[in-house]
Amino acid sequence: MKALTPLLNVEDATRSVNFYCEMLGFEVDDRFEHDGTLVWAHLARGQIEIMINASSERAARGPRRETKTYDDVVLYFAIDDARSLHRELSAKGCRPGAVERQDYGLDEFTLRDPDGYELGFGSAVG
Repeated sequence: MKALTPLLNVEDATRSVNFYCEMLGFEVDDRFEHDGTLVWAHLARGQIEIMINASSERAARGPRRETKTYDDVVLYFAIDDARSLHRELSAKGCRPGAVERQDYGLDEFTLRDPDGYELGFGSAVG
């Protein structure tokens, strides 16, 4: 095995790509359109990669946004400064959860993407 790249099945690929690029600084490095509509994209930020895939089946199952926290897969990002990123995302109009200091030495918070996928962010304290 050489790599692991999550593939997120989403209701609207364009909306999801815009979120990951505008809010989290990813860039599109490959994409596929069908009849002028974005249906798949490969995103990267440094060595972190994510694929976005439009899925009518995902849309038909109802919003993933309604699941409880840490009830499903969480995409967890190790970052330099959770509090700084939290302020930056809030200023951009995102509504991340509160930053919480954990007993195991991390500041962490979560955020839902437009399809309800849970994103976790954590940085070492001190």
